[in-house]
Amino acid sequence: MSAVTKYLLQMNEHSYIISKTLLLQWCFPILLVGVFLLLLGLPFLCLPKGVYWLIAAILLLPLIPILESFLLAPAYALAGRFTYYSPLLFATKSPQGIDLHVGTLYDYITQLRWIERGIQSQRHAMLLVLQGLLSICDAVAEGRLSAQNEITASSYFFSNRSVEKLGFTLNSGSFEVKLNLALVYLSLVLRLSIIRGRWCLPDLKRIRCIHTTAGELLQQRSRIAKMLAHLQSKNRVASNEQSNE
Repeated sequence: MSAVTKYLLQMNEHSYIISKTLLLQWCFPILLVGVFLLLLGLPFLCLPKGVYWLIAAILLLPLIPILESFLLAPAYALAGRFTYYSPLLFATKSPQGIDLHVGTLYDYITQLRWIERGIQSQRHAMLLVLQGLLSICDAVAEGRLSAQNEITASSYFFSNRSVEKLGFTLNSGSFEVKLNLALVYLSLVLRLSIIRGRWCLPDLKRIRCIHTTAGELLQQRSRIAKMLAHLQSKNRVASNEQSNE
């Protein structure tokens, strides 16, 4: 068995590249990468050189994070840049440990139903996040993730109360974190608008950096499990009420 085949078979089980056919596992991300490159290059192929290229580059610049978040997520998962702990929670490596992210635009579109936008989508998203945190706890307990690893994230998805319940601490965040959020602001607007069912402009001044360690998160496992069970119960009640209407 080749190294590539072994890697693909050991890919994170929460990746949305669900096909068991290795050819399709490769073809789908490559196809989306091709679409990404085509959309970026098409204006420069169609427009005459000079000032038109400059204008096209300026107009495309704010759209690149949106296209990347929507079209390159499968390729990043395949390449190992993204490690998914649930369908809506993935991690990227950092010098101190891992950075957590609550889904790409692709994940929001594929995991959240537009018809359920609003409270239902928020509950479903939170459910998937809690499932991901439990998966991280299990990875620490099983030795697949070091307890000393630092875990950081931004608080745009969570309220301060939720963050504290999950065992995270808050700080104002570094300039680098705030700059990165500013660069992907349009993508952030779309993701929050999808989940809340209305146009939402996040206030970057109120966004905080949240921090814990893998070991400290493991100590919160029982609390996270209770929160997940409580949310699942709410979802069942809501589903039963809808079916009775």
